[in-house]
Amino acid sequence: MRPLFLLSASLLAFGCKPAQQVARYEVKSDAAPAEAPAAAPAAPVAAQPTASPAVAAPMVAPASMKAEAAGFDAPKWAKLPAGWSVGPENSMRKATWIVSGPNSSKAEIAVTVFPGSVGGLTANVNRWRGQIGLSPASSDEIVASAQTIKVGGLDSQRFVMTSTDSKKSVDAVMTSKDGATWFFKMNGETAAVEANAAAFVAFLSASQLP
Repeated sequence: MRPLFLLSASLLAFGCKPAQQVARYEVKSDAAPAEAPAAAPAAPVAAQPTASPAVAAPMVAPASMKAEAAGFDAPKWAKLPAGWSVGPENSMRKATWIVSGPNSSKAEIAVTVFPGSVGGLTANVNRWRGQIGLSPASSDEIVASAQTIKVGGLDSQRFVMTSTDSKKSVDAVMTSKDGATWFFKMNGETAAVEANAAAFVAFLSASQLP
């Protein structure tokens, strides 16, 4: 009986052994987290072209004024002085010429005509002054600075002005005829404007307005 008892005790002991526990382990990586990709560099902004300082900006006119100006005939021009060349066509102008001066300096002559006084003497002269960086002048100062010349036999007012740095100049003439105002403006580098001043005045005197 004893061996049978021992066998039964052994079976009982094995049958009551608790179940083996399964251990769980969390494995952490030692690798450093991946860095975020660097942002792509911004595309360079292309430099914007700057307007040439040699020629002043043209007057901006409303469409109605442009239409009326187009109805005027072109003057009968005198012979072009030596060194003057015809400039690009412009629907706002009756003529454009390019003139040269010392040291390859350049200037442009533009001819326009508009009905009425186009703002009046003071407004027009101060607009030209502003185009070459000069401050506005009073009406009395403008009247005092006017020179009287002839354009096709008509009395006209001439205004010559130079920027404070002496690099740019405007030589402009205004002529009133039949309720309209003609503008003859030479502007650009001072050397070219001054070199063509006498030819400019003589050319206008010998030309005829329609």
